[in-house]
Amino acid sequence: MGEFSYNFGYLLLQFSLGFIVTFAFAIFFNAPKRSLLDCSLIGTSGWFVFIFVKYITSDVVIGTFAGAILVGLLSGNSSKRLRMPATVFIYTGVIPLVPGYGMYYTMQHFVTKHYAEAAKIGVDTVLQAGAIAMGILIASVFSDSIKRVKIQRRRK
Repeated sequence: MGEFSYNFGYLLLQFSLGFIVTFAFAIFFNAPKRSLLDCSLIGTSGWFVFIFVKYITSDVVIGTFAGAILVGLLSGNSSKRLRMPATVFIYTGVIPLVPGYGMYYTMQHFVTKHYAEAAKIGVDTVLQAGAIAMGILIASVFSDSIKRVKIQRRRK
């Protein structure tokens, strides 16, 4: 029972922090007021998937990729529902997934002349950034494919 309560508390903390961070960045990016809740929930969902997949696979890049796919899919859905550009939701939704710590530590190791460690962390950071880009791209292609199929079915 103790392990479950610790894990539940940890997940609740991660959920809360993901929501707060995404909400704050949505305000910072001047997202429309009626989109703030959706932006926050999308970012939180992507962060939650990241944590879950990272826990299962022990791989940050795969977790980032899975979180980015979910952010892309939910952003497309919210953009249609609220009639706003998907970028409003994507920009704020990927904020929790951005590997800022990796960028910081890469530069720190370069400055302190620990080049091997800088290269290792730098490669991981680039892979995470690439995973975000690929996840959003795949979600966009998937959403467009579904939209095309629905339009073709209506024509028949």
